[in-house]
Amino acid sequence: MTDATAATDADRELMREQAARLHLDVPDQVRAEILADALGSAPDERPPTRTGDDRGHRADDDHNALLAVYDEPRVESGHGALVGITVALKDNIAVADLEMTCGSGAYSVVPSFDATVVERLLEEGAGVVGKANMEPFAMGPTGEFSDFGHVENPLDAALVAGGSSSGSGAAVAAGTVDVALGTDTGGSVRIPAACCGIVGVKPSHTLVPRYGFVDFAPSLDTIGPLARDVETAATVLEAIAGPDRRDPTTSGAREAGTLTDGLDDADGLRVGLPSTPFSRATDAVAGAVRAVATRLEAVGVEVVDVPLDLAEMETAYLTVGSAEFVWLLEQDGVVRGHGSGYNEELRAAFRAARERGLGEHVARRILPPAFLDARSAGRTYARARREGIAFEERLDENFSTVDALVMPTLRDGVPAVGETTTRADFLPIIGNTAPFNIAGTPAVTLPVAERSGVPVSAQVVAPRFEDGVALRVARALERVATSTA
Repeated sequence: MTDATAATDADRELMREQAARLHLDVPDQVRAEILADALGSAPDERPPTRTGDDRGHRADDDHNALLAVYDEPRVESGHGALVGITVALKDNIAVADLEMTCGSGAYSVVPSFDATVVERLLEEGAGVVGKANMEPFAMGPTGEFSDFGHVENPLDAALVAGGSSSGSGAAVAAGTVDVALGTDTGGSVRIPAACCGIVGVKPSHTLVPRYGFVDFAPSLDTIGPLARDVETAATVLEAIAGPDRRDPTTSGAREAGTLTDGLDDADGLRVGLPSTPFSRATDAVAGAVRAVATRLEAVGVEVVDVPLDLAEMETAYLTVGSAEFVWLLEQDGVVRGHGSGYNEELRAAFRAARERGLGEHVARRILPPAFLDARSAGRTYARARREGIAFEERLDENFSTVDALVMPTLRDGVPAVGETTTRADFLPIIGNTAPFNIAGTPAVTLPVAERSGVPVSAQVVAPRFEDGVALRVARALERVATSTA
């Protein structure tokens, strides 16, 4: 324990500030006694944050998809469902001995530990290759803004790779790794998967533990797999899902169960094609997705049209996400009750990054909604939350009549490099993905068609914790799309 008599002037000032912030007006002598009591119960020191020789080496790949990597894939088990599969981790997920940057030049730490999801991958025999490039602090849907250079789309360098899990998508699409983990706050797994023509899964919120992950917006964030087919993605999700004592937010989540059992059996399911996501898409995208979705009837799935108003939920998402990141900035990367905040290595790195300054890209994403919310004394955030509840109620109405929804992932198709520069430009990209982060539901994207060499992807959404249903419908779409390609 710390010597109770070792209070510094900085300690006394911090205690004074905390008392004032909490409106606890006590005499100076009482405050000094409280400070001595606090210091007397404090740990001796913070665990060290490692730097220098532990960093592995910078990857050399054609698409700038990877950052720090091991000399050889790290394998710790010869048994399990993932033996022989190589994996990359988005660079906001801790991997022992590899530098972690969150795609930002302001953030750097070499963790001494693995995130829970990394532990589970290794237990199942996967080979961990290293870290995947990303947008700074997971902000941006195109993959063009990483402080370590933009990620190139392996399918076409003139098109964006998608973000914010840009390196994860590109590494899988290029065949550099078999699968990757990304994180999804408003579409950040599904958008790069759609841009790169692969499968991306956003699990139900809280199904996958987030210990060892740097949050963007804790009420929206999820960790999910990107792979080249639905079965592999389901196998990886099965490996990483389920409760973790180090992340109390997973305590109420169901075990993933056996997501691969019955994966090829969609017979008897009822799927809805929601109105707004199709009406807001281009004719080419909407037509391609609808054409493949109607073929589900050939494998025993009933397909019907259903009403669903997204009610500009992407704007509500930006408000909620920005407000929560501001809270993280104020609390050294911690929102109480969320697992990532319990690791001091990550907290110290977040605190140092905040002091260095997070840069123009983050400022352009965060300041407008933060300003509007502050100007309204928090009413903007409250309104966004009310809109989210209303959207969940509309979803529940749909799920009372259908098992899942199918819609376009990107309503305007894959954007070209350089055409998305402002927050307004981002809105159409996240319009069909962000609403389901607000709702916490599972969503799977997969390529179902191709137009002039560019993939067209469909998104499958199911009720919360019905991840297996979403995967079964996605697998059925994969089968009918392949059979008619």
